[in-house]
Amino acid sequence: MNKKLYSILTTIFTIAIIIFVYLYGGNLFNSTKSNTITINGIQVTGDTTRYPVQFVRKIDGDTIKVKFNNQDLTVRYLLVDTPETVKANTEVQPYGPEASDLNEKILKNAKKVEIEFDVYEKKDKYDRALAYVYADGKSVQEQLLKEGLAEIKYVKEPDTRYLNNFKKAQNEAKSNKKNLWSN
Repeated sequence: MNKKLYSILTTIFTIAIIIFVYLYGGNLFNSTKSNTITINGIQVTGDTTRYPVQFVRKIDGDTIKVKFNNQDLTVRYLLVDTPETVKANTEVQPYGPEASDLNEKILKNAKKVEIEFDVYEKKDKYDRALAYVYADGKSVQEQLLKEGLAEIKYVKEPDTRYLNNFKKAQNEAKSNKKNLWSN
């Protein structure tokens, strides 16, 4: 092979590698995708940092309104879903009011409310923050799952930090035939 052709092919190959690494390199060498965004003026990385918030009100069983960095923020609970109570064009579903009431009771009675983000998605298509929620250090999602008032849904890798804990809580409710699992 002549030197000129070899040089051209080497240059093309090098450029292709540079373009590939530029476009895909962040995920090529790191198996866990990470996403950092700014929410209400705070950079959120998705580590296990728990951010203190002030509970404002519950919207339903899996969505709340909080003050985060002195600004309103709607938070949708990660990895769980509760029966609907306020969704447009949807009838109130069985156990929806109970899930909504328990959610509100847990958070209203808490001295300390915190949210924690997972590694990748921080907001959904409705501009709600996606987070784990804690009341006095206890996972609100786990409490709803244990009472059979929520079920595991919307599982999207890599945002599955507490999935195994949630499965245990849900299985406890199923084996005790609580609420959603009573039939």
